[in-house]
Amino acid sequence: MKLRTCTLFVLALALAGAAIHASPAPDPTYTELRKARPDGRKVPVQGLTLERDVFRFQFASGAIHFLAPVAGRTVGAVFVGKGSLKLAPATPAELRQLALASGGDRSFESLTEEFDELVLLFADDTAEEIQLHAPVQTGAPDPKAVQAFEAHLKRQRKDFRTNFHIRVLQDLLNTPGLMSGVFMASMDGRKHPPALAAVDPYGAEALRLAIRLGGEDTVFFVADQNRGGVWYLCDQKGEVERKRSTPEKRLTDALDYKVETSVAKDADVDGTTTIRFQPLVAGLRVLPIHLLPKLRLAEAVYAPGDAAEPAWKPVPFIQEDDEEDGDAAVVFPEAPAKGAAVLLRLTYKGDEVLEDAGEKNFVVGARESWYPNLGVFSDPATFELTYRIPEGNQIISVGRQVETRTEGKQAVSIWKSDIPLQVAGFNYGKFEKLERTDETSGIQVEVYTNPGTPDIVREINSILGAGGGLDEDGISMGPTLGTVNTARLAESALVDGINSARIFTTYFGPLPQRHVAITQQSQWAFGQSWPSLIFMPYLSFLTGTQRSQVLGIRGPGLTDFVDQVGYHEFAHQWWGHLVGAATFRDQWIEEGFSEFSAALAVQLAKGWPEYDRFWRERRKDILEKTPGNAVAPNDAGPIVQGWRLYTQRSPSGYGIVYSKGGYVIHMLRMMMWDGSSQTPDARFMAMMQDFTKTHGGKLATTAEFQRVVEKHMTPNMNATGDGKMDWFFNQWVRGTEVPRYKHDLKVEAGEGGKYRIRGTITQEEVSKDFRAVVPIYVEFSKTESARVGMLPFIGEATVPVDVQIALPKKPKRALINARGEVLARE
Repeated sequence: MKLRTCTLFVLALALAGAAIHASPAPDPTYTELRKARPDGRKVPVQGLTLERDVFRFQFASGAIHFLAPVAGRTVGAVFVGKGSLKLAPATPAELRQLALASGGDRSFESLTEEFDELVLLFADDTAEEIQLHAPVQTGAPDPKAVQAFEAHLKRQRKDFRTNFHIRVLQDLLNTPGLMSGVFMASMDGRKHPPALAAVDPYGAEALRLAIRLGGEDTVFFVADQNRGGVWYLCDQKGEVERKRSTPEKRLTDALDYKVETSVAKDADVDGTTTIRFQPLVAGLRVLPIHLLPKLRLAEAVYAPGDAAEPAWKPVPFIQEDDEEDGDAAVVFPEAPAKGAAVLLRLTYKGDEVLEDAGEKNFVVGARESWYPNLGVFSDPATFELTYRIPEGNQIISVGRQVETRTEGKQAVSIWKSDIPLQVAGFNYGKFEKLERTDETSGIQVEVYTNPGTPDIVREINSILGAGGGLDEDGISMGPTLGTVNTARLAESALVDGINSARIFTTYFGPLPQRHVAITQQSQWAFGQSWPSLIFMPYLSFLTGTQRSQVLGIRGPGLTDFVDQVGYHEFAHQWWGHLVGAATFRDQWIEEGFSEFSAALAVQLAKGWPEYDRFWRERRKDILEKTPGNAVAPNDAGPIVQGWRLYTQRSPSGYGIVYSKGGYVIHMLRMMMWDGSSQTPDARFMAMMQDFTKTHGGKLATTAEFQRVVEKHMTPNMNATGDGKMDWFFNQWVRGTEVPRYKHDLKVEAGEGGKYRIRGTITQEEVSKDFRAVVPIYVEFSKTESARVGMLPFIGEATVPVDVQIALPKKPKRALINARGEVLARE
């Protein structure tokens, strides 16, 4: 059973005594863009082809109707007629992803779709290209074109829930006259759900379809509750062929955030966030803001960022209905200078950030967007966080607490981060505290539990009790959870935290912060780690008997989750917060590394047999097809597909990022293992500490981790003789091949008191260039074995073994891959 997740959260209040500025009028260009509809200009088309990277649009017959010009330019059009789309992926991995997401079979080569209507939004030369096909005709707007555009707007608001107008506005105002900007095509085809095909020179991240999409330009996004998501995402074909990607184009660099949050009695939130940032581009007028649409902007002002007394000026902001395409943005009347410090202050109010779960238990929602920000997980900055909450409740926040006070019936606390953070979060409620400092790591570990009983426990007690019937007085006779005392298990969480701090500091190096808070939260199976703050699932604070009553589940799967989730979440202090992932393709650096870290903690707490069992279970997670999946998780795609491996046909695919990502680190560890050393992990530890030292406080890529591995590689790892680990990373991180091994090794007496190992080892079910280094073991007893050699393989091959070695005593047998050093099929 898999019960995993990781995410975040915090809040803000208006500055005391701040001047109230009248909201400026909406930006006129945005208003014009939002109102644009077909204006009667049209181009009849017959066999027109538009090609945008991997997209080929064929307009067999019909007409393209232009939208009314905006700022003197035509930036949109509606096609009505008979047309089709062909999407031919640029890489094998994206071909596999597209086939899996769309329902294609093994013969799948491209996605095709037919449409009767297509809406185009663009800031490139699309209008000029269309007009080369045939002369423009003028007249009254075509009702079918108007109707098709209104249908598109409804899809934008209700299906995509993304304001694509903001993206076009950026190109219009930030770079006037640009003819190589974004291209978007929205369709509701005959075979597939509503979709967006787009090519964005600023990277798919700029379209705000999801976070961490990075700088890859070409995307096919499907809006559907069950089948939807990013079906295709890749660099443009030319970049793939040249093997040179264009970096993501960032608009700003956030320097620091001052977030003031007030929590009302009913859990509503008022906030004011002041962001100090630097523009990274000239001409920046449109600046997108990440903010939960339920948090409604009330005011936006800006000022130079280097003045002692800021001279605030109103700035127009964009935020459509909170149930629709409610993305936020500000539009500066004039562009701040590139590189200059700028202050932007935003005031807002709303709900759905906190949910009252009963008896001072609260669930924190909107974890990435409870405060306005310029890039969650992609733009580290320092934070000053001020919380005003009802007296009697507590805030446990990222950073360190620098002040507490009482103002009337409100408790006020101020927290600051000493280092840049990717994200800010907090927990809220009433807590009891347990703390201890680990002398080895110097980290103070705090555990916070809630003494109250959340509503969900009361509901479960009611359901469980009713199942046993009622006595003559109408009182439930069934078993219940009874009173849940989460504080009883706080000591166990504290011990795990202390062990994590000690082990991970030893292996991965020190953390920049000196304390970590582990907090209970009321969601059952959800764990998440913030910088210096961890959410532990409520499930982990129940006894084994109570857990089985709640879920009706017994066995090692649930026990393993509860035993390991604390280690995994604590490891995120290194993998996710000290070293972050650059894009979704590097997400395994956070989740896979943390999964390995949990295994490492298990080994040092419970011994090698449990470590070995950990990886045997992960091998099943990687290779075994389970009900509800069309393919085994590994066959869904490589690790670098990240969260996109989760599709309707491969709901278990995302586990690859965790399980196979962790297994990759396990394989590297075992290749570097030196059993003759007093510290067998010394080389591995040096490598991991090098990675955290050189990339601490940064967002790392898989390629950057590979370069660190190459600095520390052993002779056995240099399989291609070029000092590179391309063979390993291409196979295991960017590929999906998994070998199968067979052997008939036997041990017999040799010459001079030695023992002779002979037979053959076979590597199967791999391509001709697949490489592996397979370890050979001798086993003396069930608990004692020794690695006696490493045998390299290339492709499908059978390799003879005939060696004589001195051993301390007679072995019972010879075997291979005893520790699962190479991920292999049975």
